[in-house]
Amino acid sequence: MRRIVLMLGLATGVWAGCSKSQTEPESSMPRDVLTERRPLKAEKATKQVGEDCTENGASACLSGVCLHVKPGRKEGYVCSRACQSEQECPPNWQCSQVYPTSQGRLCAPSPAGRESAPKGQ
Repeated sequence: MRRIVLMLGLATGVWAGCSKSQTEPESSMPRDVLTERRPLKAEKATKQVGEDCTENGASACLSGVCLHVKPGRKEGYVCSRACQSEQECPPNWQCSQVYPTSQGRLCAPSPAGRESAPKGQ
């Protein structure tokens, strides 16, 4: 009988120890939160193709198009416009198919010309 009580006590102790979690308090763990980018609305569209539209997004562009052309979430936004051929785009830019429709082509910096994108046209 003594052995049964001892075994039950040991089993209860093991079971109780397994149910406890050994994690840090939630407030001390750093969290990376991915949020949607929501630029501030510009009072008036003034930016030309190639100009930076990071702060105000498409509302700052005369064309109403702001492309994200760099991997960083907080950098690499430039004004663009619809096109049908390379001649409609600034130098070092190309007319790229960005979505699958007949009007889905936009001027985009060519991979080699991204660092030297024009600042207005």
